[in-house]
Amino acid sequence: MGKKPLNEQQVKILRKMLAGRRLHTLLLNLGVDTMLRASDLLKLKTKDVMHESREPKTEVKIKQKKTGKHTLLMPLSENSRDTIRKYLIDTNMDDYIFTGQLSHLTREPISVKQYGRIVKGWMKMLGVEDIDQYASHSVRKCKPTIIFNQTRNIDAVRRLLGQSSVTATSSYIGVTDNSALELARNINV
Repeated sequence: MGKKPLNEQQVKILRKMLAGRRLHTLLLNLGVDTMLRASDLLKLKTKDVMHESREPKTEVKIKQKKTGKHTLLMPLSENSRDTIRKYLIDTNMDDYIFTGQLSHLTREPISVKQYGRIVKGWMKMLGVEDIDQYASHSVRKCKPTIIFNQTRNIDAVRRLLGQSSVTATSSYIGVTDNSALELARNINV
C-alpha cells in the first residue's frame, strides 16, 4: 500500500491549523481536490485554477506528466476556491502556485522533496507518532480512499487517479484480500 492516506478528520484539523499559511493551505486543499501526483501538482500555475476574470475555476483538467493523458474534469471544492480567492487573486496568471521563500530568485515551484517534508511536518503537528508512514502521496490518496470506502467503486477511483488498471488502483489505495473478504462476510444473499 505504500504511504498512508490522510483521513477526513486529519484534513479538517489541518485546515484549521494551517489557516493563514499560504503555501500550506494551497497544498492541502488543491492536493486533496485534484488528486494529482506531486510532480504534476507542484507545476500548476495560477491560470490552471483561475479564469482571466480572476474568479476561481470550479473544475480543472490537467495534463499528467507521467502518462501524458489529461485528468478528468476535477471539481474544486469550496475550500479550494476560497483558498484560490484569498491567496492567488494578485498573482500573475503564468506564475507557479506553490512557491517557496526563494521563488522570487528561482522562479520555480518548491520541490517534490520539500512537499514531502511539509506533509511530514503536518503529521508531526497532528501528533502522529510514525510520520514516516506519510508523504506527498498521502495527500493524493486522501480523496480516492474516502470515495472508495463510501462507494466500493474501484473503477471510478481508477479513472479519477488516471491509472490504467484496477489492479494498480487496488494496490495503490490498499485494497487487500482481507478487506475484500470483509465485504463478502457482510453481504448475505
